[in-house]
Amino acid sequence: MSTPKYTLPPPVYLPSSGGYTSSRLTQEPFHRRVFAFRRWSIDEDGRLVCKARHAGRDSRPKPYDRISRPLAFATPSDQDTRSPTSRNHPTRMNIDGPTLGRLFHSLAPLVKESSSDFDSKAAAICTSLGLDSVTSEEIVSSFKTQFLAGGSQESSAPGRLPPESGPHTGTIVQPTPATVIPPSSAPVPPPPPTASSSTSNLTPFKQQRAFSSGSPGVTTWYTTSTACDIDSPPRDVAPAIGDLYIHHNRVLDIYHVWLWGMDYKWKCVTDMEKVYHPAIDDRVLSMRANGTPNWITAASFTTIRGRKGKTKVFE
Repeated sequence: MSTPKYTLPPPVYLPSSGGYTSSRLTQEPFHRRVFAFRRWSIDEDGRLVCKARHAGRDSRPKPYDRISRPLAFATPSDQDTRSPTSRNHPTRMNIDGPTLGRLFHSLAPLVKESSSDFDSKAAAICTSLGLDSVTSEEIVSSFKTQFLAGGSQESSAPGRLPPESGPHTGTIVQPTPATVIPPSSAPVPPPPPTASSSTSNLTPFKQQRAFSSGSPGVTTWYTTSTACDIDSPPRDVAPAIGDLYIHHNRVLDIYHVWLWGMDYKWKCVTDMEKVYHPAIDDRVLSMRANGTPNWITAASFTTIRGRKGKTKVFE
């Protein structure tokens, strides 16, 4: 008995391969390789970055969501009505950077005054920031050792306190006597407006960040944090045109922003939609995720605003 012979179908010419192949092979399904879905965009510094999927986005409110809201327009929802036991207190050795920065800025005036009741005042400040008793005791003890008694001369200076966050530099602005008169030969701009009595004891913290992409210029801002609002920045600050002053009301968790303009006066910024730099063209004010300001280009601002609009659609 002979073995039957099987004949393959005639070959089929495939232009893509440049030759012939069996038509039987062409009947198999073709599986296209699917690559990971990525979306690219330009960040606030003008760099090309890969954006994450919307499912992993952080929908929690940012510090700048309630920025520059006057106290008169504050609603009861702005206040924290939760009980102290229901709040998410930071655990020991797990304090976030902004909270630690606000703590140091609040303790700086006590160092300058050399207050005798430093422990009680520092403990009250730690409690207002939501720290437990164990963490408060350790931080106050470490602060006293480093800046009051046991620290070196370099580390004990108030101007050596670390900034809140970011790769920028910061210094404590020391008060200057009101009777100091600059030389008559130098041009003297009008002095800042007289601050109210509530700002006489404030110690502003000066911070700077250079413009991105090697562009000339820096973003300069001053920060303070108290348990109440202030009418205007203190006159101890010597700002330049385009400098910013940010005050944080810890009780209502509200940020107030002032801009030093071309008329040598502080102007309260109430609308963060699109604020242009008074002296540098094509620079718009933008707030980072950690609440710090940044002068970016108008093109980057438009890209960021469009990206936030797309995020709201996904959320």
